[in-house]
Amino acid sequence: MGGEEPRAQMREPMTMEMYHASRWIVEPLHLLDCCLVSNGAVAVIVSSAERAGDMKAPPVYVLGMGQGHPGDPLRAGSDWETETGAKIAARTVFSMAGLGPSDMTQLQLYDCYTYTVLVTLEDYGFCAKGEGGPFVADGKLGPGGSLPTNTGGGELSGYYMWGMTPLSEAVIQGRGQGGERQQPNDYILCTGNGGILNYHGALILSPNRS
Repeated sequence: MGGEEPRAQMREPMTMEMYHASRWIVEPLHLLDCCLVSNGAVAVIVSSAERAGDMKAPPVYVLGMGQGHPGDPLRAGSDWETETGAKIAARTVFSMAGLGPSDMTQLQLYDCYTYTVLVTLEDYGFCAKGEGGPFVADGKLGPGGSLPTNTGGGELSGYYMWGMTPLSEAVIQGRGQGGERQQPNDYILCTGNGGILNYHGALILSPNRS
């Protein structure tokens, strides 16, 4: 089934009872729907594929990248809660990589709130709009599931370093250095958000150059 991230801030198994018992922040969000507050630093080195082969650590290759900026979420008529920049980024990142949602072997998704993961899954085409909850109900996002997601705990349980949280875990997984939590890593979708979901970026990473 895979292991846990020993450096994660939140490591106690959570039950539905614990979740519902956590205090409201603003309905419908409980405390345990919200990301952590963390101090720290993360860095990655970006180089050409040719130079990467000479470095000490095994490289992880960028097969695709995409951005989506739908504009001011507070403008009249905006539907930012359910239609995010991920829909725009998805078209570019999948096209550049020559891949689609069904090719992804794991996901590292920006998870500032539990809801963000669901809307991101929908906007990338893993499931239809409004079906994010039922889509994940069988545990497919967990260790050993068909679509392991945020294997290091993400921003909700691991640590919150903005978009570097999913990126750092994607690199660890892409290198095959996840230890007990290592999951299949042929194609890793890594996402980030900014603003009020009005900025979105995505990468597809792989240990293979194509």
